[in-house]
Order: sequence, then structure tokens, then C-alpha cells
Amino acid sequence: MVACGFVLFFDLWARSLENHGYLRYAEIAREMMRSGEWVVPHYNGAIFIDKPPLLFWLIAIPSSLYGAVTPLLARLPSFLAAWLAVVVVFVWAKKVYGTIQSSLVAGGVLLSSYQFFFQARLAKTDILLCFFILLSLYLFYLGCHAIHERKTLYHGLSFLSMGLGMLTKGPVGALPFLIILSFLIKERQIKRLVSKEFILGYAVLVLVVLSWSFLFVHRVGFEQSVSLIQANQILTRKARFYFYFVEIWGEFFPWSLLLPFLFIAIWKQRAVRWRSGASFFILWVVVVFLLLTFFKYRASRYLLPVLPALALLIGGMGQKKAKVLLIFCFLAVVLWHGVEINWILKDRSYSPGMVLSEELRPLLHGSTLSGYRLDLATVEEINFYLDRVIPILENVESPPGQGWVLMPQEAYEEIRTRVSDRLKVVRDFDYKRGKVVFAFLGALP
Repeated sequence: MVACGFVLFFDLWARSLENHGYLRYAEIAREMMRSGEWVVPHYNGAIFIDKPPLLFWLIAIPSSLYGAVTPLLARLPSFLAAWLAVVVVFVWAKKVYGTIQSSLVAGGVLLSSYQFFFQARLAKTDILLCFFILLSLYLFYLGCHAIHERKTLYHGLSFLSMGLGMLTKGPVGALPFLIILSFLIKERQIKRLVSKEFILGYAVLVLVVLSWSFLFVHRVGFEQSVSLIQANQILTRKARFYFYFVEIWGEFFPWSLLLPFLFIAIWKQRAVRWRSGASFFILWVVVVFLLLTFFKYRASRYLLPVLPALALLIGGMGQKKAKVLLIFCFLAVVLWHGVEINWILKDRSYSPGMVLSEELRPLLHGSTLSGYRLDLATVEEINFYLDRVIPILENVESPPGQGWVLMPQEAYEEIRTRVSDRLKVVRDFDYKRGKVVFAFLGALP
């Protein structure tokens, strides 16, 4: 546990959120913290419904205590979720296979797989969702093997984890239920779906999900809530149906090299495996892969929930080669940290928003700043690093007042002859592949 925590925490604070990170969710948490609006998330001042608020809360709470959102605090929920996920996999492998070697291999494989390692160090929802899916399934497993008094507790906690997964990333958080359903069908225990402990679990799930949903609708209004949902177009990435069969080789690297041997071993011993505790992991992999394949919107990070199951299967297969596999785990972790250190060394060149904000801060002296024809990413970066929400002007030829304005050079060249008497250029800055103009509308202060 200590080694895993050290591996995941090392240099977690070193990169800016632009550099191979995710600034958007940190910005939403910052606006939540500054505005005091904890029920309705906002992004650049507008209501944000692409994701439920759990990750934003987990970033904003410690940030409120510290006084600002930092790269470390923004990544802290992902780090903790990944750390706990490895611990759950370690414990689960011990319960199923009965040896410490299988536990070490399963935990080490998950920790050192490419996608899991790097998602654990980003301010995104994916690793948090992965943890809640894993935890929900593990608690269900404990409930299946517990005495009667504890069955209700474990199943209730399983549905609670499912609900927290839905508060992290929406309906996909209910994925464990489909895996559980497949397992109950396989075990011919379908009647358990209407047992007392499952009915209590359904109530817990509904309570967790609807508690925030009700508050959101109450705050925003029913009609506007419906309009926001109808206008939302978060799912846009499409790919070929075989997308995941290709992506798994890179996302689970280096352990994807063992997948052919794993599948061959499972097939040769399919009768024994189907009756063993590992059958749950096999169903897990199959159900998730089928769902992802038939879902028309595809992205490589959607594979993340299947990685713990593959790690658990490799843990059972590789316990006799534990020492060799753990050496490869160590080498993979060193390699991934080496890649990230290279990113850190190039951080400033990959973080133009941070650099631009540092150059603007001494010129503003706390004055207001507006934007004109700035793209969404630029507004996001300026808002975050200057700790403000800049309004976007529709027209600088007849602005509502005077003040500092930031715009792309192309926009300035287009309007400068029409506003030369009111727009005073102070300086231009190199930004990404072009320039932005920093000017004052009205008489210079």
C-alpha cells in the first residue's frame, strides 16, 4: 500500500493542468468554490451538465480549505481513487486465489498498466468512475459470501457505490448492475433481484442519485433543466466497431502482451474456470467489452473499467511467476514516470495559458478583463490561472463600458480601423500558434 501510494503520488503536483491534463473540471470546481453555488456546476459562467458534480465537489472541498485550486488538489481525487482501486484488487485477488503472490501480481499489473497509471494522474472523472465500479462489484462479491446479517449491508454498500458512480459520470455508473445480472443468470439465482437486500439496494441507489437531481431541478427549474438536457451533445466520438480490440493493446500495455496467453489458458481450462471464483472476472470482461463494442460512441478511456478484471485474471494466472512479473511492474512504473518527467521538463511550452496569464497579471493590477472572439479553451485557461470569470463582449465597437480587452490578432486587424479612436493597444503576446492583443477600450488609465 505504501509503495503504491508513493508511485501514484510522486510528482503529482509538478505539471500544469494544460500539459496532458484536464483543466476543465478544475475550472468548474474553482467557479463552484468562488461562487458558493455547490448544487449547479458552472463552466465559464454557464450551467454545466455534461457531468454530475461528485468530482467537482471532491476537488472544491479541499481547495476551499486551501484557498485555491491547484494542480495537486485537482488531481487528488483521481490519485486516491486509483490508490484504493489497487488495494481492492490486491485484497480481492487474495480472497479468490488464496496466495499473496497472486495479490501482488494483480495489484502490480493494474498499477503499472499504461492507461490506469496516467488516468490516475489527471483531473478527470474516469479513474473515479473505475473505482466505484470496482468497489460496487467487490462489495457484491462480499455479500455473496457473507452470512445473512451482512448480506444486506454489503449489497446496500454495493448499490451506494453504484450511485456514487452515477454521480461521477451519469448512467454509465450503473454498469456494475449489468455485470451482477449476468453473474446471477449464470449462477441461476435470478430471483435474488427481488430479494430484501436487493430491494434495499435499489432504494439506496435511487436516494443517492435523486438527492442531487432534485436539488438541481429545484434550483434551476424544470423547464430549463429539460432544455439543458435536450441541448447537451457530450457524446460525439465515433469509431469502427473493432476500435477497442485495437486500443486494448496500447491502453493495457505492457500487460496486453500476455492477453493471448491468458485467453488460451482460460479456454483450455474453461470447465474449471467457469465454476471458480474467477468466472466473475471473465463475465466482467465479456460484458463490458460487448457493451463498449455495441455502443456507437467510442473512446479509448472507456476501456478503463475492464482493466481491474484483466489484472485479477492475470494475478491468478501469474502467481507462479510472481517475482518475474513484479520486476516488469517495477520497470513499467519507472518508464511511465520517465515519460511524465519529460512532459514536466517541457511544461511551459505545453502550457501557453499559464504563461499568458503570468504575463497579463502585472498589467491588470486587479482591473477587470473582457474577451472578444476568444475560443473556449483560451477563456478557460485565462479564467483558471487569473482566478476570475471574464465576460465575452459581443461587439467592441459599442461596448457597455470601458476596460481591458483581450482578443486574437486576427480579430483586432479586422476592427482596428473602425475603433482606432477608442481601442488603445498596449501589447501583443505570443499565444499557441498566433498572437493575442491586449488593449484598453476608452482612455488609458
